[in-house]
Amino acid sequence: MYTLPVEENEPVKILQASVKKGKTKSNRSSLAAKKRGISKHSMAQPDELNLVPGGAEGNLEECDNFYAAHFPPLQKEELDRKTKSGSSTKATSFKQISVTNTSKWMAANMDKTQRETTVGEMKKILEELEDKWGDDTKKDKTNVYRTLRHHLSKCTNPYTLVAYIVEKSKDYHLPKTSTLAYCIMKEFDNWCSSKENIHKYSQFLLTQDLKLHVLHMCTRYHMTMIGLAIKAFQLDHPENSFLVPVLRCFLEKHKFKEAAVCAGKLGLQDHFSVEEIVLPLILQDKVNLIETFLMGNPGQQLLVVQMLDRLCDRSVDMAAIIGSSGVQNVKREKMHWKPLSKLAARLMKLYDISPDLCPNISNARGLGAVKYLLYKRYIEGSMGAGSWEEMVQSAVGDSAFLKEQLIEQLMCYNETTAAAKWADHYELSDECIPPVVAEHRKSLKENPGLTTENIDGEDWDADCYTDGDIKTSWYPLKISQDAITMVNTKESYSACLQRLSRPGTTIGIDSEWKPGFGNTVQRLALMQLAVLDHIYLLDIIYLSQHLQEDDWQQFVACVFCNPAILKLGYGLDSDFQMFVKMFPFLKENLSHMCRVVELEKVAQKVIDKTVNLLPETGQSDEEDAPLEDCDSGVNIKFPKKEARGLSELVRQTLGRPLSKTEQMSNWERRPLRPAQITYAALDAHVLLEVYDELIRQAQKLKMNFDMEPPVSMKWMKASKRDKMKAKAKGQKFPYKNKSPKTTQYTSPHPRGAGPSHHMSPGQLKVVVDSMLQGLGRQLRSCGVDVYILENHEDHDRTIEICRMQNRIVLTSGNPYIMVRSHVGEHMCYCVQSVTAREQVIEVMEHFGVKVKTEDIFSRCQVCNGDQYLKIPQKQTRQLWFRKQQQSSVTGSRVQMLMNIANPSSMSEADMLCMKDLASYGVNWTNVSVATNGAPIHIETVPEGILEKVDLFYVCQKCGKVFWEGSHFTKVKEQFAHVLTLGE
Repeated sequence: MYTLPVEENEPVKILQASVKKGKTKSNRSSLAAKKRGISKHSMAQPDELNLVPGGAEGNLEECDNFYAAHFPPLQKEELDRKTKSGSSTKATSFKQISVTNTSKWMAANMDKTQRETTVGEMKKILEELEDKWGDDTKKDKTNVYRTLRHHLSKCTNPYTLVAYIVEKSKDYHLPKTSTLAYCIMKEFDNWCSSKENIHKYSQFLLTQDLKLHVLHMCTRYHMTMIGLAIKAFQLDHPENSFLVPVLRCFLEKHKFKEAAVCAGKLGLQDHFSVEEIVLPLILQDKVNLIETFLMGNPGQQLLVVQMLDRLCDRSVDMAAIIGSSGVQNVKREKMHWKPLSKLAARLMKLYDISPDLCPNISNARGLGAVKYLLYKRYIEGSMGAGSWEEMVQSAVGDSAFLKEQLIEQLMCYNETTAAAKWADHYELSDECIPPVVAEHRKSLKENPGLTTENIDGEDWDADCYTDGDIKTSWYPLKISQDAITMVNTKESYSACLQRLSRPGTTIGIDSEWKPGFGNTVQRLALMQLAVLDHIYLLDIIYLSQHLQEDDWQQFVACVFCNPAILKLGYGLDSDFQMFVKMFPFLKENLSHMCRVVELEKVAQKVIDKTVNLLPETGQSDEEDAPLEDCDSGVNIKFPKKEARGLSELVRQTLGRPLSKTEQMSNWERRPLRPAQITYAALDAHVLLEVYDELIRQAQKLKMNFDMEPPVSMKWMKASKRDKMKAKAKGQKFPYKNKSPKTTQYTSPHPRGAGPSHHMSPGQLKVVVDSMLQGLGRQLRSCGVDVYILENHEDHDRTIEICRMQNRIVLTSGNPYIMVRSHVGEHMCYCVQSVTAREQVIEVMEHFGVKVKTEDIFSRCQVCNGDQYLKIPQKQTRQLWFRKQQQSSVTGSRVQMLMNIANPSSMSEADMLCMKDLASYGVNWTNVSVATNGAPIHIETVPEGILEKVDLFYVCQKCGKVFWEGSHFTKVKEQFAHVLTLGE
């Protein structure tokens, strides 16, 4: 096999270390197996291993004998009795035997008759489950799961029973989650997860033979059930190295996907080298499986990233690696440094691996950053000289390779003078740079007046645009530089806080941080807070080292959580995300913030209604006016990216865009350059002007909407990267971020409700968001007045319904925090329970609702109406036939309309029906509710039901027809947990 080049003194050896470790563990496992009396079958080599006793490679009798040997025909009560008595002369109970004698115990207590009986019992259970599963009349498979749980609680070895049912199921070979086999395995996993069902004999019942069989069973045709099987059958037990031969069989058959998934989930990565599993996955472009294989194993994570680093070395012979690997279907187009470096960089971030351990990848990513910066400077022209030079120095760092590459790339742009200056700045020898650059550098030293361009800070304020361009084309800062204060002392911090917390103040908020290249960690560097007459620039780097937690909590309380002041921002999600990343202890405090407005939301409502929002700029002279593209309205003199984000909003509202030449700057530099200070101050102060202009335009157009819409709380949710990092470490991430306990926000019960005062369901009016639709339907079934949001409706709609209809908002998680800031604690409730059944009990107890039997289904499940027409069987039949007559081909719609217009043309029988049904509130002619004309959906009633039911109920609001069927009593029993509340 081709071996990747390994540098001297490398801290970790890939192939040798892994193989050595694997052999050591294998030897230890063999010795331990001898001590425990494990059969040679469990520790055999791949070519000797009989993995399927009676399975695909064995006959049916051997398979039945295998299951019978693991399923003694003892009932649970008998086994418990024998365990307690212990009076038998032979070891007849699991408790009395040792691990080494388990197989002997089974053999001694099993004869041929017993084995046949055992297999027969399992066959009967399987047939019963398949009959209930195949019953097409019942879509709900609850009865199947109930039957399975019954047998699991009675049998002596539930593990073998489930393995038998799964393997013998007719749909076992199908890779679907809708099969009986999969659902049985899933239900068994749920059953095992319950503490009350943890089998006290599992250490004896889960033998190595059974685990081997289950592993092969779940990988024979597909991998759909492997995750469930590993949990239910405890295949990931620390002493599971006896499963390694199964995985090596996968590798021999070139089933790299199966080997990677099983090794990762079973924690057996150390038994394989990265060249055995990871390299084939890379060659076949199945890199998504690499993360599965590396899950929870930092050592292997480092080895894989270092292997990728060596593959990124351009001196590596990739053809030799592909040829010696023996892997088929190689994706050769993916086997070069660019995609490999991207993959490696992503894994380095994911696994928090230092760039110092991967020099080739770091150089490749750094070169990409240099090329990007050169493009921004010389092609887009969107970066000023000062910010560009700062970012170039940051991207190059101390890498000798990148210093030389910077010179080479500058020559591609014919920037000989700049190349010579940078070569001199980094003190590169003439041998390391092109001869042209070396000669030019020599001439510059002899004639220093040839250029005014500098690198080391003598001309930091030089920009890519002249002062005239900036004044006439970009929107300027309309406040004196003296009104800008850098807050970098405790005294200035106190003065800032005192000014910002004045009642009635409006604050513009923005923040800045240094752009990150490669794997550099970003942190908040500056926060700008602007009021009408002053702008404060908070030096977060300094203040984070000199202020205490109490000081920051006071800052959040006085600014963000202060209802007396209005806060404006644009793109606040990223600002708050960086703020919380810097100060995690403020996350809970910020959840209580109020009157924070995202200008992007306001602008969308105002600008969408306005054809032309540009105000008069006072430029009457056409020569002074900037040239614009008639199609886009964007100044063609400037880059297209200026037409995005806040800059474009400022152009649409105030006439000119913002200059973004300092956006990509080193914001951690101290002191900041004057150009940076002006840029940062303007980004915050302009928000005040934009908001005033939006209000003015909304008033001019007489638009009626909330000018303080709720701000998004997405920044409180865990990022995708956080979830991936937790998964990489083998940790369970709490995907459902529960908001703080409701007791912390408990307010007086609305409408006088509470533990000492009960209300009827009809008195409680609520609106539930789209996440709690199940709860909404359950509450409506109990008679509660519920408005249920559709999937396309957002939380803004929830707040609107709450205010318009005086309904209490029911929500959960992070949305509760946002909704509470707009409607108050007394008009919203955070649901903590998970299942709809538990949620109903929680809500009923919180609001003191007393549900009676007559309340069940007292409201229409379709429209929430609570008024019904009661129509007897005879009149319902008349309506039913009338509907059939209207919908038939022979029924003339013209004749029906004539009958409505001229009742005298109707027959005497029709007249009698019309008068009879009119007394029940029904319009017989068009089969509708008389009061509002809602069509009655009588056609949904089966004809056979008309003869069995005496009374029908019609919703007066939507015309839905209901009746009490034979199952009505059983359905009501499902709400017994609600009817007993308060007793």
